[in-house]
Amino acid sequence: MASTQLNRRRSSRIPTNLKIESINSIECKFPVLNVSENGFFIKTDVPYKKGSKFILTFKLPDGPMPISAYCQVLWSKFLEDSLEDSNGIGVKFVKISEFDQKRLSKFLQSIDIKTEYSVNSDLHTLFDFSNVSKESFEKRSKKLYSYINDMKEKGSHTYRRSLLSPSKNRVLVYDEETKTEREMVMMGSNNYLGMSAHPKVIKAAEEAIEKYGVGAGSVSLLAGTFDIHKKLEKRLAKLKGAEDAIIFPSGYSTNIGCISALLREKDLIAIDRLAHASIIDGCMLSNAKLRTFKHSDMDALEDLLKRNKDGHENKYIAVDGVYSMDGDVAPLPEIIDIANRYNAKTIVDDAHSTGVIGDMGKGTASHHNVEGKVDVVVGTLSKAIGQIGGFVASSKEIVNYLRYYARSYFFSTSLPPVVVASVLAALDVLENDPELHLKLKENINYFKSNLLDLGFETVPNTESAIIPIIVGEENILKKMSKRMNEEGVYVNPVPYPAVPRDKTRFRTSVMATHTREDLDFALEKFEKVGNEFGIINSKKHHAIH
Repeated sequence: MASTQLNRRRSSRIPTNLKIESINSIECKFPVLNVSENGFFIKTDVPYKKGSKFILTFKLPDGPMPISAYCQVLWSKFLEDSLEDSNGIGVKFVKISEFDQKRLSKFLQSIDIKTEYSVNSDLHTLFDFSNVSKESFEKRSKKLYSYINDMKEKGSHTYRRSLLSPSKNRVLVYDEETKTEREMVMMGSNNYLGMSAHPKVIKAAEEAIEKYGVGAGSVSLLAGTFDIHKKLEKRLAKLKGAEDAIIFPSGYSTNIGCISALLREKDLIAIDRLAHASIIDGCMLSNAKLRTFKHSDMDALEDLLKRNKDGHENKYIAVDGVYSMDGDVAPLPEIIDIANRYNAKTIVDDAHSTGVIGDMGKGTASHHNVEGKVDVVVGTLSKAIGQIGGFVASSKEIVNYLRYYARSYFFSTSLPPVVVASVLAALDVLENDPELHLKLKENINYFKSNLLDLGFETVPNTESAIIPIIVGEENILKKMSKRMNEEGVYVNPVPYPAVPRDKTRFRTSVMATHTREDLDFALEKFEKVGNEFGIINSKKHHAIH
């Protein structure tokens, strides 16, 4: 008996809201006050005697199939003056199937995390669970797990929604809460020109699969270069007005590989304070001296370079062409002038610029009429081009150097030929269909002007497809995100630390494939939900036009 008690105590009992559904096939509704892997404490007024044995059934929240277990009463407590919840029986499992035991263990693990590390998501942000915490990784990860679960229970976790259709202006989404499929207006995709579902792109992909198969099979420098890889490099170089180009497996790995290869410990790199995380990470891997300047503040940039004009072997300036959170365009002509005065090289990340701004979507340099004056242009194939991958366009010497020293290129399997063929087809569309650009620009202006007229705070001078809607307080953002999801608009909430605490926002993305009906629907829902939470400036409130 002592051994049994010891074993029972080794498995901690966890409070729960399960209910016993039957005992010996007789229906009953006894609440389970706590549970362990070995047994239950069941609240009941039925005086089961110690040693009694029976078969009981109960259900877990993870599915409709009940669990049956052969049990024995270890102790029975029925006192008239005791607290209401203290009367009941303690039972142990004598026999339970291995499958059901695993289901119970999984359930207990999730409950254990929730109770021991319970987190109210309304009182926290993702920053609270990062490596700034002094807690162990185990504790941080469990608290984050609880934080995300709490958001899900409150309906404010609108990340990782499952798409069941191509990423187009309207998408079919699987709703986890209702377990149903429903159509939503997509305002969160970077597929700005609709290339990922363009008929010409799809046809090119199908033909490439027949010719090349689906994988490259090796890194680019060894056996992973196909004829179409070289063709794409030439096309990208031409697009950016450069001598040559190199293709990477992703946009993130492009900045990582390029910057960490080019910079050395005695170099200086000045980056805009709002530069993309991949630029920052590439700088940190390079061991170069990293300094930031106030966003698009040319006086701050010049002052930084003036203070650091000596003592460095090389100097670089790195900026985004279009900034991913505000959607504004970098003042590239001024940056180039300052770089020339201080003998610095320029690196421009055209991730959100390519296909969107400039002559026929050539990017930031074209937009500012300074083509050929940027030393290194970094780009991605996953935004307006609609595929995956990244590239660097520069001089033939720099590109050649990167082929041998950019680790994220050298040690990564080459892009699948089917992706490369799709990119080439997308570039054909980009260069030969001006209507796409005109439609995108028209949609951007229409959506932005109506948001401003409705009284939303945004970035009025943006010329890109990214239009932020500033909310401010994160709890309001979470609740509004739930409501926008319910109203049928797929839009991405961006909390702290991705943006300042008082500038949390929805990042809306406009596509050329959006119809006027799509945009009006989204505007109507933003207006409705914005009024519910009081974030609209009523003095500016006008009808949609």
